[in-house]
Amino acid sequence: MTSKETTETPNKKSEDKNSEPITQVQRDSVITREDLPAKPFRIGVTLVTLGALLLFFAFYFGIINV
Repeated sequence: MTSKETTETPNKKSEDKNSEPITQVQRDSVITREDLPAKPFRIGVTLVTLGALLLFFAFYFGIINV
């Protein structure tokens, strides 16, 4: 490795000089993929919600007349 390569790569410590350290509470409150419901369930809830909204607006604007 040449001296040019070492000067071009940023030093991680110098970048984080102005940032505050993460507390344990902040670290525990991060939502990870394991905390989320299963993907088929999320897609199903999204589709049902969109379907209900579309049905509501169809009745509201008179596209579906009952």
